[in-house]
Amino acid sequence: MLILKPKLDFEVSVEAEITPQLATLSLDEISNFQVYYGKEKAKLGDLFEISKEGEDAKLILEGDFSKVKWVGARMDDGEIVVKGDIGDHLGAYMAGGKIVVEGNALDWLGAEMKGGEIVVEGDARNYVGCAYWGNMTGMSGGKITIKGNVFNYIGEKMGGGEIEILGDAGDFIGTEMKDGTIIIHGSCGFVGGDMKGGIIRVKGNFEVVPGFKKVEDGFEGDVNVGGKGKITQF
Repeated sequence: MLILKPKLDFEVSVEAEITPQLATLSLDEISNFQVYYGKEKAKLGDLFEISKEGEDAKLILEGDFSKVKWVGARMDDGEIVVKGDIGDHLGAYMAGGKIVVEGNALDWLGAEMKGGEIVVEGDARNYVGCAYWGNMTGMSGGKITIKGNVFNYIGEKMGGGEIEILGDAGDFIGTEMKDGTIIIHGSCGFVGGDMKGGIIRVKGNFEVVPGFKKVEDGFEGDVNVGGKGKITQF
């Protein structure tokens, strides 16, 4: 198990593609691991206090990591626990393992995620489980659970997996969605624009974009793109 704590209040973003596999390296290798502090390369040991207990593939982040981006990107095993807030792109391209955030997460959480699990105890922002701009498919597997609220463009171009929001969401939920499931326990704005497949379930209030037809168990569409997606209320 590897424990990281910031040595300073970061003035600019830190780009650190760190995964639980980092915990299996030697302390010297960990300290010299290359990250970016703004535009400049830096050693992990220059920015963070490092302590290690055993060889388990587990990463504990203690303190304010809200300016630290790309944590857990492409991870395929192990566990990350964030004891505070975390920055953009957490768990991007993730294929396996588990990430738990005890605070809040920023944008692009689980973008193009393929497997594994992400749990956020607080809030998240925009583009949860989305495709990066110019790409065709977002999240395709795994599960994201957010116990607080989220902003806009949740599950855009989603191709599989599950996103569950226990609070409220913003607008443009499931835009261009192809497959998978989005569950919102609170209320949200517009859902399902250009939706081709998959299921969106909302417990509270929501708005259906034009192009959906009323069916016995909810709405189906978006017929403008020949879609067969389902929107239901529970």
